[in-house]
Amino acid sequence: MRYIKFFASISLSIMLAIPLPAISKEDEQFLKAQKYFFQKKFEMAELLLQEVIKSNPENALAYSYLGDIYLKKQLYDGALNLYKKAVDLDPGNALNHFRMGQVYYFKKMGHEALESYHKALELDSKLKITYYQIGLTYLMLLRDKEKTVENWEIYIKEVPEDPQYESIKRVIALLKDPDFKIPPADSEISIEEALLLGGATLDKKERETENRKAEHESKKSKKTLEDIYIDDDL
Repeated sequence: MRYIKFFASISLSIMLAIPLPAISKEDEQFLKAQKYFFQKKFEMAELLLQEVIKSNPENALAYSYLGDIYLKKQLYDGALNLYKKAVDLDPGNALNHFRMGQVYYFKKMGHEALESYHKALELDSKLKITYYQIGLTYLMLLRDKEKTVENWEIYIKEVPEDPQYESIKRVIALLKDPDFKIPPADSEISIEEALLLGGATLDKKERETENRKAEHESKKSKKTLEDIYIDDDL
């Protein structure tokens, strides 16, 4: 989880001896914005975060939260600008680099996405989900089977409890099949469709596409590979 609350246990005598600082209006707005964010009341959170930034343009977390809202709304350019500002203010926050990677991915800027993901891992090696996103970038944008397999094998080794473990493992097996061809970017067949066809060669898929369209529409998953790990709580 991206924003972790730390609770300290303090004795009653110490609490009485040290007066608590007053909460400023800016702090109060920010706490309300956080609350609305995690309640998924994003419009209310957005308004408050904009006010916080007006009051304190140096609040890196406010830019980061607002970037998350823009990312969820698919306002990718706006989200990217906000994450860049958060990184300028707090360059050591790995999650901002991770989110920048996601934005670049959705903007189909594969190399920039990889650069951001690798920076995230450099700053926080425990951010294992990054390996999944790196593999996804290699698969969906750069059409590189070997690099996808390499990063996804690292991911399932590091996170065997992932509920998508078996699905990812199956995709890895298909990608390792020398007969499996990743459809080119201009193909009418998506990568998800190719994978659902169980590793058939591209030539076979192309000949059978029209016959499978109706059947596929009734069977395809509601979530694509791209959707699985867009986690609101990161």
